[in-house]
Amino acid sequence: MTTITGLTAERMLEIEAASVVDGDVAGNDLFLTRHDGTIINAGNVRGPAGPTGPMGAALSVLSDIPVLEIGSAGQIRAGRQLSPSDFTAMGLSAPLGLWNLSNVNDSSGNTRNLSNKGAVPFVSGINGSAATAAQFVGSTGQVLYIPDTGAADPFRIKTGSFGAWFRTAKRTVAQTIMSKFDDTVAGRRAWALSVNADKASLAVSADGAAGTLVGLGGTSDIGDDKWHFLVATVDGSKIRVYVDGVLEGTATFQNLLFGTPAPFNIGGYNGDASAVATQPHYGRVDEAFVTDDVLSLEQIRNLMAASVPHALAVLPTDVRLAVRRRRRGAAVPVSAFPAQPLRLHNFVAGALTDQGSQNIPLAVTSGTSIDSAAPDGTKTGAKMNTTATNLRSSDAGLPSALLPRSFGCWFKTNTAGNMQIMSWGTGVLAMMRTNVSGQLGSDSGADLLGFITVVSDGLWHHGVVVEDNAAADGVKRKLYLDGKVNAGSTVMNSVTLAGATGFGVGPGWGGQVSRAFVYSGALTSDQVRAIYNVGSQALWPKLRDSADYIETNEVSRLLGIFNAVEGSDTIDLQVMA
Repeated sequence: MTTITGLTAERMLEIEAASVVDGDVAGNDLFLTRHDGTIINAGNVRGPAGPTGPMGAALSVLSDIPVLEIGSAGQIRAGRQLSPSDFTAMGLSAPLGLWNLSNVNDSSGNTRNLSNKGAVPFVSGINGSAATAAQFVGSTGQVLYIPDTGAADPFRIKTGSFGAWFRTAKRTVAQTIMSKFDDTVAGRRAWALSVNADKASLAVSADGAAGTLVGLGGTSDIGDDKWHFLVATVDGSKIRVYVDGVLEGTATFQNLLFGTPAPFNIGGYNGDASAVATQPHYGRVDEAFVTDDVLSLEQIRNLMAASVPHALAVLPTDVRLAVRRRRRGAAVPVSAFPAQPLRLHNFVAGALTDQGSQNIPLAVTSGTSIDSAAPDGTKTGAKMNTTATNLRSSDAGLPSALLPRSFGCWFKTNTAGNMQIMSWGTGVLAMMRTNVSGQLGSDSGADLLGFITVVSDGLWHHGVVVEDNAAADGVKRKLYLDGKVNAGSTVMNSVTLAGATGFGVGPGWGGQVSRAFVYSGALTSDQVRAIYNVGSQALWPKLRDSADYIETNEVSRLLGIFNAVEGSDTIDLQVMA
């Protein structure tokens, strides 16, 4: 009888009898035992001993962990405090200067400490810890600087790289992050890394031609009050600018950098003990560095990456990643705010009750308000208003005068027009509205904030207005759309309360509203995004290619960038030996 392999049963039994069933090492030789008991000496097989393996083959590093925004405590999205070893471990030299900006000290080991002009304060940085970043308010009297020391000045680099983490909410205003540049005196330009028209901007001057500038710009909007990693490189042939680990601009520069006598600055240019800063920065700067190495894209991404420790004690051979997705737009819990908000109307089951500390319910003062599906798709949780509908309550106790305040909601409309979404007060209102073009904005007296992005598209959007007359970055009013800063203003006007029916949610407005709140303080951009990210049903985990997120495996940690994961999602991360 033959088998489907073409072998007879007798031949298959012969193969089985000859096959190896056991093996052992005696001395340096490997001995194999057949089924019939005969022994085969396979010869010398002993080599050098391998590394001792870990107790287990796999280690779960993170499970169902939120990918918090950079600058929040416990975030793993990207960013960490840098040290010289982060450069030298990649085969680079130690940086010429490295400033972690919890103070003015240089962490490179070269003791090139900054001078602090204008009492620049140190506030929360990219790791979410207090006093780990420099805070600038757009004042020409503020700058961190190191005076030029002559021909041997270490920052008179001919080729090299420089960069920093930064954030700003001040839009459409040119502001310099770091520089060795003086545009006020002929022949003192070298390089300046800036934000111009809300995009990255790099300007350099060639050796021997300091009056001639070569510039280039990036493409991403980085005036959104989120942390961004901005790096420039100069290699004698090209200049390049990178934003968040992505090459965004390249220009031909077949020369070396001009060796300017201008001071080195963080937070502007040309500032020192006697000269004011030009193009001052509105916002924060963290982890600034200068090196005479020309960084590659991979090295820049390694410097940008978050450090995720593991306990394998050996170099992992495999990394696995799963993302647990969540929908946005669920009822916002009180715990999503730093403290209980004054008003919170989630409209759960169509109720007009107030979960805020004032416990003042809304009332339908005219027209009809119809229950509709919430932004997360649940059966009720939103109100559909006609143009004749008014949902109102007293504005007693809401922030007035110049008190800090934050307010917002989810909204949806197909209609373009001058329609208030939320408001209170009389005369000058605390207000969020659309205009005749269907763009979202806010007024404070004659000052118009926003009115840039069309939102009358029939989709759910999340809008928030934050007003703070004592804003640390000088931007007193910010408009957030779908978790990002959409506009900013340095103007804030006083609000006078109107009393009964002074507070309205969607008054006289055709559309849907949900999850409305008023908070008696200035929410940070991270807090606004956290409220925006409030999710509902957890969807099935989705496996992701770990190579899209993990930049480097090391014996004690992973270096990863999780920017592509939504802030409302969580991750499961596992490493294996």
